[in-house]
Amino acid sequence: MTIIRNAREDEAMTLAGIGLRAWETALAGWADADEMRASAENAFLSFTQNHWLAIDVAEKGGQAVGWAAREKLDNAITDLWVDPLFQRMGTGSMLLNLLELEVRDLGYDEILIETHSENTIAINFLKKHGYTIRSLTTTWSSKLDRDIDTVGMVKLFDLVSDGTYPMS
Repeated sequence: MTIIRNAREDEAMTLAGIGLRAWETALAGWADADEMRASAENAFLSFTQNHWLAIDVAEKGGQAVGWAAREKLDNAITDLWVDPLFQRMGTGSMLLNLLELEVRDLGYDEILIETHSENTIAINFLKKHGYTIRSLTTTWSSKLDRDIDTVGMVKLFDLVSDGTYPMS
């Protein structure tokens, strides 16, 4: 059984490893993936060490298998990573659903996420969960030390007649 819990400060390395493995899987076949690996590894470790309070962890059998974060605790998902060995088992959907509930509970009417424009696995996953493409941009990533083509996606929450959001 998979549970979702808050991250702990002492598991930054474990979470960074999950993020890096998932990132490498998403980048498989990209010409410059090897060049970006060291920067990505540093970025994951820095993020998990400095923002562990904003991270939700998926755990299966006592082992962390995925994590998600809203770095600024607003309506933007900054990270959603599932270890490749545990992908396609519902873990990503569980994490995404939790973040959506957190954002709705804060009173937002939409939730946002960005991913690399060539990450078709993530784009299709998000579309399956009701997200649509809002923007295509090229932005400088200081974490990866290069320009990154991104897809901005959004999911609008539906209000019911009394002005509240339905539970999913």
